[in-house]
Amino acid sequence: MPNPTEVHDPRSGAWVAVLTSATTTAILQDGYDTLAGTLLAASSVEGLRPDQLREVAGLDDPEPRGFVDLVTVAPHPLMTIHDEGRFRLERTRVPNGSCLWRVDPEGERRVLTYYDGPAYGWRNGRGYTAPTEPLGPWATFSGAEYAAAFPAGETDRVGLVAVGDEPPEGFAWTRPGISQRYVDVTDLDNLTAR
Repeated sequence: MPNPTEVHDPRSGAWVAVLTSATTTAILQDGYDTLAGTLLAASSVEGLRPDQLREVAGLDDPEPRGFVDLVTVAPHPLMTIHDEGRFRLERTRVPNGSCLWRVDPEGERRVLTYYDGPAYGWRNGRGYTAPTEPLGPWATFSGAEYAAAFPAGETDRVGLVAVGDEPPEGFAWTRPGISQRYVDVTDLDNLTAR
């Protein structure tokens, strides 16, 4: 597995979400790929330490540790972000290319993993969550519905993700029971957020 910094630029996300310890555990062990809540401008949190990050995010972590983890968020057209004095993201799937950062007590940062979309999940994680829940972008292509994800930094094509024993025509296996195909957005019958 390549080092995440060689695959995605961890500083490319305009936003960051500060995570509770339980959320980080769910990501690394179970492949949890859901994101919702307060977003902070990435530029506004540079150099902050774990307690400062929790405070700025208004995060009440029942089991705080000496470190804190952040997920970078590069928005795509189907994400809904509300400006309510604080920016709040409606529940969605983590965008492709999002990086999971660990901020240690001294404020040093390192990338733990990155989200390689619903076809692969979190790289270096133990678990995986198949995209069966109607969450985030979904597309209809040739009459069938699929979980969809924009490649990191792109909006003109999507990866369609199929779950099943056989990949549909034009799809390639990414994991057991999971296959993917990239198509142009203009070739879709429908593309919506759920």
